[in-house]
Amino acid sequence: MPTPLAVPTISIDRDPTVVGREFDETLRDVGFFQIIDHGVPDAVADRCWNVSRNFFDLPLEAKLSVERPEGGLYGYFPMLAESLARSRDDAAPGDLKESFNMGPGVVPGYQPVDETEASLFSPNRWPAAMPELKASWENYYSEMSKLARRLMSMFAHGLELSAEFFDDKIDHSPSALRAINYPEQDASPADGQLRAGAHTDYGTLTILRQEMGRAGLQVRDEKTNSWIDIPPTPGALVINIGDLMARWTNDRWTSTLHRVVNPDAGTAVSTRRQSMPFFHNANYSALVECLPSCLAAGDTPKYEPVLAGPHLAGKSHKAVG
Repeated sequence: MPTPLAVPTISIDRDPTVVGREFDETLRDVGFFQIIDHGVPDAVADRCWNVSRNFFDLPLEAKLSVERPEGGLYGYFPMLAESLARSRDDAAPGDLKESFNMGPGVVPGYQPVDETEASLFSPNRWPAAMPELKASWENYYSEMSKLARRLMSMFAHGLELSAEFFDDKIDHSPSALRAINYPEQDASPADGQLRAGAHTDYGTLTILRQEMGRAGLQVRDEKTNSWIDIPPTPGALVINIGDLMARWTNDRWTSTLHRVVNPDAGTAVSTRRQSMPFFHNANYSALVECLPSCLAAGDTPKYEPVLAGPHLAGKSHKAVG
């Protein structure tokens, strides 16, 4: 009988080389873990979390005033606007969630190489009804960017690379911050419809804050052909790697399939759920190809080299149409 996957909780306030080796040991089996002692200020995180909840409580008309433009990736996504399973070319109904997204915005002095990259650095959209949302989100985005750079340096240690290896590959990252509201469900979902369909993330890594007391995130355990819960843990952030990191490591590290399931029918507690993922990405023009430390003697790379940006944009647009 195969041993079920374990999703460990790792303190990162320690020697980065030691933490990097622990990341490597974990990610060889499952692309998820939780971190504690991460240094993100509670006041910054809580402010962003609470103002996001207030945004979702606005009338629909106010939220639609900042709806993402056609073909865009930032702004408000109404219910059913996205089907994450479609990013894997799986036919599935729209996900039972609404969300709000921001990206890096227009960076003074930085010139995108083409229209696709320009779309990743397009202006963010902020609701006039909530002027406080912009500052709280920009502060949290800054903290997430800082933490992501720290994690990428630890990843480098785990991959037998210099601590600075990824620095020039992520210094103009088109990362995205998202808040997701999964409303109470007062009607039965359609066949195959979930709060978030089964998918892998697209970029380097994701940093996720979950809501305490509101489970639903599951990862796929291919060894046991089952789904494993990742229950919310006080003070912890969930980390998972995306497809680009799996390609960089030649699948030494696994970009694991995951989903958010619907609440049990007839549950006595409120089934509303909120989460906030930060999707970290490599620079648009970063070439992602097999790292030398991830290729055993006599082996060949599993993937052709790709540019990070077009890969990201292609997956994102599949999910939203």
